[in-house]
Amino acid sequence: MLKRHRMTTAITGILGGALLVTGCGAAAALQPSPAPGRDAGNAGMASGGGGGDIGTSNCSEADFLATATPVEGEPGSFIVAYGNRSDKTCTINGGVPNLKGVDMSNSPIEDLPVEDVRLPDAPKEFTLQPGESAYAGIGMILADSGDPDAHVLTGFQSSLPDMSEAQPVNVLGDDEVKFAAKYLRVSSLVPTADELRN
Repeated sequence: MLKRHRMTTAITGILGGALLVTGCGAAAALQPSPAPGRDAGNAGMASGGGGGDIGTSNCSEADFLATATPVEGEPGSFIVAYGNRSDKTCTINGGVPNLKGVDMSNSPIEDLPVEDVRLPDAPKEFTLQPGESAYAGIGMILADSGDPDAHVLTGFQSSLPDMSEAQPVNVLGDDEVKFAAKYLRVSSLVPTADELRN
């Protein structure tokens, strides 16, 4: 299993305030459930991630660094920071990132379903200054590795909602990332990581 890590000082410094999602929190929305709810008002199944909702960005995928931090005490849960590492201000869509699990050869697992979790108060668009980040949550529905419906993933690749070039997601921690999962849940982007913990 993954060693649990707290948010690094660099990511914590980027956090502004602690804005709370009204109603059902994002952490609850990303929690495992017995089966994906196709009829939920804020969620929908997709074969490989969400995205492409509105607008286009003035930046490219190369302007961002995606870093996943394991959520302490929640195996298979991560908070992904999409940090603007360019020297320009970037405007991005506030939808659900296009995220896929990857196998041991770093190839995307096309058959691993991804459920988009659209948070009710998430912004429709973000303006990120250099060094600022937007955040998304990942929750896995875990399984035994022998389960015929499970896929073994060893990492992630992702692109922001209005971008199409997938980049590897850097997973923080010293231990090997290896999970057997039936499907993933990915939240829409939010301005602070704290919103994904409530």
